Amino acid sequence: MSKTMPDAVRPAPSLRRSLAAGMSAMVLLGLTGAACTGRLGETSPTGGDAAPGGGSSPGGGASSAGGGPVDCSVASTSPSVLRRLSRIEYQLTLQDLFQLDEPPAVDGIPEDTGQGGFRTISALQNVSDQHLRAYLATAETLGEELMADKARRARVLGCEPGAAGCLASFAHRFGKLAVRRPLAAEEVDDLVGRAEEVAQDDQDAFRFVIEALLTSPSFLFRIEVGAGGAETSPLTPLELAARLSFTLWGRAPSAELLARAEAGELDAPEGLDAVAKEMVDDERTEIFFNAFFKQWLSFEALRAPVDPGAGWTPALLDDMITESERVLGEHAFTPGADFLDALTANHTYVTPALGAFYGLEVSGDGVTRVEFPGDHHRANTGLLTHASLISAKNDGDLIAVRGQWLRAAFLCQDIEFPAGLIDQLASELSGLTYPQVIQKRNTEAACAGCHALIDPLGVGFAQYDKHGRYDGSIRIDEFGLEPRFAGAENESFGSLADLAAELRRSPDLAACVAKKLFIYTQGREPAAEDRCAIDAAAEAFALEGNRFRAYLTAIVRSPAFRLRRAPE
Repeated sequence: MSKTMPDAVRPAPSLRRSLAAGMSAMVLLGLTGAACTGRLGETSPTGGDAAPGGGSSPGGGASSAGGGPVDCSVASTSPSVLRRLSRIEYQLTLQDLFQLDEPPAVDGIPEDTGQGGFRTISALQNVSDQHLRAYLATAETLGEELMADKARRARVLGCEPGAAGCLASFAHRFGKLAVRRPLAAEEVDDLVGRAEEVAQDDQDAFRFVIEALLTSPSFLFRIEVGAGGAETSPLTPLELAARLSFTLWGRAPSAELLARAEAGELDAPEGLDAVAKEMVDDERTEIFFNAFFKQWLSFEALRAPVDPGAGWTPALLDDMITESERVLGEHAFTPGADFLDALTANHTYVTPALGAFYGLEVSGDGVTRVEFPGDHHRANTGLLTHASLISAKNDGDLIAVRGQWLRAAFLCQDIEFPAGLIDQLASELSGLTYPQVIQKRNTEAACAGCHALIDPLGVGFAQYDKHGRYDGSIRIDEFGLEPRFAGAENESFGSLADLAAELRRSPDLAACVAKKLFIYTQGREPAAEDRCAIDAAAEAFALEGNRFRAYLTAIVRSPAFRLRRAPE
């Protein structure tokens, strides 16, 4: 290969090079091509969604989506789907592959489509032309940066470019990490051969291999074939290692985890459980589930208010997100902490600027822990008074939006209004004041069925403006609606602290969190076959003192976690 052209003036990849990279990628896909066209699903069957809070039924069963019992003594799972790496999985995997201090920027890759707040839904993860261009551009950039960093290059390559056998050795080792299984000899030969054919120098050959591997469907998709040809079959050890790593760490398995899988450490349920317990104590779990909290509770991105008022700065949005991250992370990952205490916590974490926004006196710099006195409006309200959660994220009716959000986020009760109802009632509500609208929709037969579930909850937040800031001049009784939590042990509540306490006691809360975790980690809405796994996770959570990590290990401990079912 020619070594006369310096990297600084090396031209962009030619069509010949791009085609060669694409052909190498297709060779890698060929190893699993039969599964992709036949046994792996193209869409995510949601089936009937089990309502949360049903609990286990006698005889080891659980209530199914249709209301009948499900036999939990027989391991079952809903059909598998072909999952593209989400943006966060892609970033975290690349961070590990290239031994970076931080996840790489992926601004050119489109945002994952969300559903119910979550951006991990398999059925919505398409691959567009923009994705393909961005994947290649990212691979080119990472390859260029790696070759320019001698120390990191030595760690990642494991040998010196130009040394005999170095390129093939790198393709074997890096390829195994990228596609989560060993490459066959013919795959490595193809990669090396094409690299040597189109590369301009030794380092360029490594860049070519990187680009081919990182644009391979075997890297971009989480492919599971299973160990047998039956409709439902166990995952292979390496597939199980990949599912475990993506579930708990949101990234591809490390070389160590793949080696442990090949050594048989994951073969028995006890071994898998032991490895999972090690993994949930790792900081990589905290990183991945910090993103879960943001998607679950809808504070992943906040928008600046239209009329912010004096003292507002864009940095306040980041401070609000940090406040919720700190409280959730503290209750999720502090050893022995009760995760549900985040709902009734009597403290928070604010910067001086955010403290001033809330009307709190905060001294010092950075983030400070603040305890609330007993008579403070935020005393024992935990997450429910965080501006990141309750500030207006759209132009909807705040009372309805907040009540609807609380039921959906914490109880998994999605309130859907009949299509066209708002338009039908527009003329009837025209000219009414906001309190009159609230009263009318809670008394009219066409509206009361839905609004009676959400408005009495939302009105409890009426003294918090659209920015999430308390305004004591607002009187709740102006709305003519008593704050109530329908279905709670004590339905009427006089403060948000009372509401937080009732919400924490709700029997539906643990099951709902388990369902949200299932959706985030498995990339689909649960079907009836998944009900046993969700109920078992909620039960384990309660038995282990509501520790968040108990949720995660229970997901892995479920027999269904080891299975793959072919789509119908």
